[in-house]
Parts: sequence; C-alpha cells; structure tokens
Amino acid sequence: MKISQSIQIKDSVEKIWNTLSAFDGVERYFPIVTRSEVDGKGPGSKRTCNVSMGNQEFEMCESLQSLDGVNYFMTVKLLDGPIQLRGMTFTYNVIKIDDNKSDLVIFTDVENPDAGSMAKSIFALIGQGLKKFHEL
Repeated sequence: MKISQSIQIKDSVEKIWNTLSAFDGVERYFPIVTRSEVDGKGPGSKRTCNVSMGNQEFEMCESLQSLDGVNYFMTVKLLDGPIQLRGMTFTYNVIKIDDNKSDLVIFTDVENPDAGSMAKSIFALIGQGLKKFHEL
C-alpha cells in the first residue's frame, strides 16, 4: 500500500530543494527532531536525529539513498528508529507550480496499516514544518 502526503508551500522549488537536499539541520523544520548530525555528503551519507515525541525520546538513523537535483527527487532509508518504520524508504519530490509556489510530495510503500498511519503522521509534520520554515 502506498502512503503519500502532499503540501503546497509558497516558495520556489529551488529554495525548498536546497533545504531538503542539504540533509542537515532537519531540526529547523521537523518539530520532533531536537538535534541532528550528518556523516558524509551526498548519497550514502548518514543522518542521526535525536527525537522527542511526548514523553518518548529516541534516536533515528537514516541513510541518503539518492539525490536528483534536476527533478528535485530524493530517497531516504530509515536504518534505525521506530520498529514500525525501520527499513522503510521515504521519497521526497518537490514540484514547481510557479516561481514562488511548490508542492512537496512525500511517499513510501508499507505493508502494515499501523506503519502507514505513523508514516502519514510523520509526513504531515515534515510538510507543515517545511511550510512554516519557508513561509515565514
């Protein structure tokens, strides 16, 4: 089953892409991340995030799988984190609407409906966070 989330952001595709593709500083726009650290550059680099959700605190580790700056498309694999999402690959695509408006689409394939619900919630948080970050 495919899970996706789309959000329109009033900013250029290039600016949104620059934020996402940098792969660092995720805590600036993802409200549950309190700190992040990136090891490496480009595909193959790893990002470790400290996460705080309510009274739960844990660490997530992700790997940047692919980065396509022409089509504004990237994939990230969750190596370690919530068991329901571990091993999943998340795809981000920024689509130009006009010079100052873009769509962010995040999607993944899931087998477990609980994982799908959790992924959709996380995608919504990321989208809302990026919208707030870029529209201020």
